[in-house]
Amino acid sequence: MNILSALALLLLWLAPAVAMLYAARQLVQFAQLASYQLGGYVRAVRRLPGRCAWPGLALGVAGLLLLFFSSLTQRLHPVLSLLAALLFCGLLLVCGYVIGLMAYREKQVKVRLVRTPRVKRLYGALLLVGLLLTWAMYALKLPFGASALLPLLLPLWLLLALVLAWPLEKAIQLLYRADASRVLDGLRQGGLRVIGITGSYGKTTVKNILQAMLRDTYPTLASPASFNTPLGLARCIRGELGPQHRFFIAEMGARHPQDIRVLARMIRPELGILTAIGPQHLQTLGNVKKVGETKYALIRALPEDGFALFNDDGGPVRAWYEKTAKPKALAGSPGSAAWAEDLSLSTTGSSFTLCFADGAREAVSTRLSGEHNVRNILLAAAMARHLGVSPRRIAEAAGQMQPVASRLQTYHHPKGYLVINNGFNSNPDSSRKALEVLSGHPGRLVVVTPGFIELGRQEASSNRRLGNDIAAVAHTAILVGEKHTRPIREGLLESGMSPDNIHVFRSLAEANRFIEEVFGPGDVLLYENDLPDHYG
Repeated sequence: MNILSALALLLLWLAPAVAMLYAARQLVQFAQLASYQLGGYVRAVRRLPGRCAWPGLALGVAGLLLLFFSSLTQRLHPVLSLLAALLFCGLLLVCGYVIGLMAYREKQVKVRLVRTPRVKRLYGALLLVGLLLTWAMYALKLPFGASALLPLLLPLWLLLALVLAWPLEKAIQLLYRADASRVLDGLRQGGLRVIGITGSYGKTTVKNILQAMLRDTYPTLASPASFNTPLGLARCIRGELGPQHRFFIAEMGARHPQDIRVLARMIRPELGILTAIGPQHLQTLGNVKKVGETKYALIRALPEDGFALFNDDGGPVRAWYEKTAKPKALAGSPGSAAWAEDLSLSTTGSSFTLCFADGAREAVSTRLSGEHNVRNILLAAAMARHLGVSPRRIAEAAGQMQPVASRLQTYHHPKGYLVINNGFNSNPDSSRKALEVLSGHPGRLVVVTPGFIELGRQEASSNRRLGNDIAAVAHTAILVGEKHTRPIREGLLESGMSPDNIHVFRSLAEANRFIEEVFGPGDVLLYENDLPDHYG
């Protein structure tokens, strides 16, 4: 065999491993949505086995057909054989690209695959897995064309790529976290103070409100959007925090029991806010008690002379407050650090008298809807007052706040109906609060939801309860995802909603087409939680 024929054969053996990179786009997005955690990725594959398997199956069939026809060219002149191999390899790569495009459906997803350096490294690991498997097949002297079978197990190969990439990713994380800690240590010498905020919900809103209350008095940086992971915070610290800042507000998220502890070791906060404890990420945290222990790691990490602020929920957060020996305060109840009097809620916001423990009182009018947002304002106000901001400036900042994107964000659709977008939140407590806001609107009330995920054993019962709650408020329910929303439908019917008012669609895109045809002026639609639809 001359060199041209050998090269043709090598290309044909390797082409399926390269084509898999294109076909794996949807699987890579699932891995990214799961924060590259093995358990989260496996759950996504188990939840949607057909959607995860078909790209690899389709590419495997295409590879077998193309390699069969390419094998017929092996007896040609070496030059023609190489040209034919190049042609068939190109066709297979095109097949992989088209399959990946069809599976991913970029125009329909709400959170797109972000091609970060980590994603690129994951693709590199997947290519390495494919090449190693191809070499093993060749070394075992399997028949020509055996490598075309590789894509058939594409979800498994991506899982192996995640495992293979883990040591490198861990090393990179440790380097970034160490560098972020070094930056913070240097800035602390210039007077920087770090505020950590965590909770099952409300932390992004409290972070944004607190930043607005502090920034006119003290130069303040808050972690952007929902950057609440070690790499997200490290990126913000290393790229945006500077000597001009006096406060850094870090949102701290948790899907796993050690997450807050890891973040706290990195940023070493001096002040902390615990917003809420509720049923969220139970798939990985186990139960609400474990959620509380995970979130409380922020308060444990505060120095003995630090300051801890708690939302007085009369429940689990209040219980953790009672156990805390460090300097602390409550917010939300009369006589606490900050509370509201003369509260008036409307469909466009709320107004109340903001009261402080030192006797200061200020009138507040805000465009943030719902009583839970009043509590978010009180938490931020209590911390800002503790840090020396004037009551008037606190009230002014509260009045200037705009709703956080996808958190009870309200707008009118061109078709005339009102939309309340609460798509970001994904736990039973926040959903009940969103339904309270919806109930205050006149007109035909509609809820669009795919339900909850990541609630472990409580998932089915929580979705059934969601159906009960929706039926108590809304006229119509639009469910996204046939299988996952069955418990919601059961709850709706159980609570008396007419089957004619329950509509089930396979995707949000299909649901939106129906909505634009049916609803108009006078209708109010609440989009409640979009996370499951990423997987549906």
